[in-house]
Amino acid sequence: MPRRLVALPFALFTAATALDVLHLLTGLPAVLTWHVITAGLLLGIAVAAAEWLDRIFAEPRVRTSGRDLGIAVVLLLFAVSWVLRLGQPEWEPTWAAVLAGWAGVAGVLGVTAARRLQRTPVAATG
Repeated sequence: MPRRLVALPFALFTAATALDVLHLLTGLPAVLTWHVITAGLLLGIAVAAAEWLDRIFAEPRVRTSGRDLGIAVVLLLFAVSWVLRLGQPEWEPTWAAVLAGWAGVAGVLGVTAARRLQRTPVAATG
């Protein structure tokens, strides 16, 4: 079950990136973006911990997949974006923070595409 919960922090990260785009286009305050990233990171860490405990106690023979690594990379990219905003007045994003967020959303798309490919059966040709 925790594997399904990973969609919640991914949705928060995607919303934060959309808020960054709105900030760049309109100049709206970036405080909400920082709080959404914070919530996504806390929820993502909680989901990752629950998945880790599930693997230890419920599924001892399941190996770590590339999806798990992808989720960790997405969390790391948004953590970098979050840290780069810390020293800024009113958590204004630097370009590096915005690019880390966009790279994180690209990672989200990659993880979800990999999951869909993993579940899709390959049709026999011939």
